[in-house]
Amino acid sequence: MLLENLSYVEVEAYLVEKDTILIPVGSTEQHSPYGLMGTDFITAEAVAREVGKRLDVLVAPTLSYGMSQHHLGFKGTISLSPETTVAVVKDIVNSLLLHGFRRIVFVNGHGGNEEPIKTAFASLKQENKKGIFQVISWFWLPEVQEVERDIFEDKNGYHATPSEVSITKLLRPEAFKTKPAERKRLNNKIQVYFPLSPEEFKQAFPDGRVKSAPWLAKEKYGKLILEEAVRAVSQRVREIMKMKLL
Repeated sequence: MLLENLSYVEVEAYLVEKDTILIPVGSTEQHSPYGLMGTDFITAEAVAREVGKRLDVLVAPTLSYGMSQHHLGFKGTISLSPETTVAVVKDIVNSLLLHGFRRIVFVNGHGGNEEPIKTAFASLKQENKKGIFQVISWFWLPEVQEVERDIFEDKNGYHATPSEVSITKLLRPEAFKTKPAERKRLNNKIQVYFPLSPEEFKQAFPDGRVKSAPWLAKEKYGKLILEEAVRAVSQRVREIMKMKLL
């Protein structure tokens, strides 16, 4: 059920029966020395594709860039501006609306994307576009956070978390052969304001971690967390598919 593998004729056939599509969205940004630059889009893609498989719902190609300006102090980060993110989301949604999709769900792996995505949705509604537009950030779901607490207690943190690093270890184990494993001191006593400029963020969090212990990541934890994320996102997508369109 990957849009990228279909012909337009097959998309036409799908739209006769269903009007739902999932769009994985993440970022390309630093995740400390322990994590991958692609962490957020890798995890979002894995969740969305498995949900699509279980619900027999179409999944669009992954949007690998997001609003990551506060991480630009770290080499390799590629960020869209908030304005560009809003414009990209609107263009994607408008393209899909044109062809008959009406339930458009962004499965999100990056916190910085939430506000611009929701702003894009609000703008589309101001333009009187019909449909259900939703963003589901898998990492904020209470069921997922409960599993994370059971495994990592208070050491998961908010960025470069052992939770997301565990999922990427499960999905791309070869990439971790060159990553460090030594334990460091938790920086969970730092209190800062947000938003932060790239300079402010790097001053507050010199190695990119935000109150997290990514060295605790393990593939077996990734399997548990990914499964719960898929289950929880699937439940919400089912609810969206049952909603009456106005």
